Amino acid sequence: MSDCVEVAITSDSSDQLWSCCVWDVRTGTQLMSYKGGGAPGAHTLSVVKNQFVLTGNLVKPMLHVWPINRHEPVSTRFILPGRPTAVAVSPDGNYCLVAVQETIYVYQLVTGAILTTVSRHYQTVNILRFTDDGSHFISAGQDGMVLVWSLAQVVQVFQKQTLSALYSFSDHALPVTDLYVGAGGMKAVFCSVSVDRTCKIYDLASGTMLLNMVFPEALSSVTMDKLESNVFVGTNDGPIYKFSLLSPPRTKEYHFDRAQQQKNAFLGHKKSVTCLSVSVDGETLLSGGADENVFVWHIKSRQQIRTIPHKGAVTNATFLMTPKAMFNQEVKINPLFQPFQKMAYPSDKIDELCIDVEVLEEVRETQPAENGHNAVRTTAVGQSSGNQEEIAKLKKEIQHLKMVNKEMYEFTVKNIMRDS
Repeated sequence: MSDCVEVAITSDSSDQLWSCCVWDVRTGTQLMSYKGGGAPGAHTLSVVKNQFVLTGNLVKPMLHVWPINRHEPVSTRFILPGRPTAVAVSPDGNYCLVAVQETIYVYQLVTGAILTTVSRHYQTVNILRFTDDGSHFISAGQDGMVLVWSLAQVVQVFQKQTLSALYSFSDHALPVTDLYVGAGGMKAVFCSVSVDRTCKIYDLASGTMLLNMVFPEALSSVTMDKLESNVFVGTNDGPIYKFSLLSPPRTKEYHFDRAQQQKNAFLGHKKSVTCLSVSVDGETLLSGGADENVFVWHIKSRQQIRTIPHKGAVTNATFLMTPKAMFNQEVKINPLFQPFQKMAYPSDKIDELCIDVEVLEEVRETQPAENGHNAVRTTAVGQSSGNQEEIAKLKKEIQHLKMVNKEMYEFTVKNIMRDS
């Protein structure tokens, strides 16, 4: 399988054969399956640092995690306050956002602590997306609102400080169904689509809407190619429309008619298009629908290359660069995630969170012995070494670094506020 540069990972609502599955889109071959986690909900599948697959259960208040090269989930149970409606993991794998109805819970995966909760939506949150640098995330929901949040501000909110979104967009009149965030951190653009038949493109740096496109059908999904030159939107009726950003319309708001869009439409789905993804080379489009099919399209010719049937409505479908460890069963990936806590961690004690790292395998170091042969020295990492003086010295150094870090942070904030 090493020649497979890019694979597709999908899930459906049936949970008959597996929870989610990895496919070779060139041949339609099933490469890897993850079982025992129930059916994942829409917008709840994430791949954590190419080492774990994380999904939110469609009907139960639980998350499930698999090592990337194992069929069975880890034994740790991740219990949530309610059924997850959206899940997102930061690119560095440290933070997990879980939406339960209109509330967003921010978890630290290593400790399982609830760092904070965000409740600024009036109805259920449908989608959560991180920027590619992990500094900000975007939430959208049934209330038609799209909110942009600073992760640092959300996590480090003080008790007397009121949490507010960096940007708040209320341009959609009906529920938002999907989001796509481009590359570039806070200099990126992002797209949102809604049942109100509009696809809106925003600039994160300035917080302004760049383009508003009105389609003849309700929209259900959106994506871009890696060059961000083409936008693909899926509809509730089945067609997938494509438009280019290299030749945008002259007006800020543009209405497409059905006859004009048929020239750039991908026709094949009989029901709503639930998810879209474009390959890294920009040649292939992956689409999943409520008609229980995943289609692989050749973008230039708009022809179907392959059909991958499922047993239920497709809830997630995305391209993924093939992780090195996915097909190597000998690699042992030790999960460092802890069970999720039920209560929010006190905001004034977040800096005191201790991270316990457990290493199951011994670290062996080879050193030359006096007799000329190599001697093996074994150190059990994570266990007490018996050298209490060294441990005390390290703890003192950690406290000193925390103090220096705090002083630098306060100095930076003070100067930023003064310059502004």
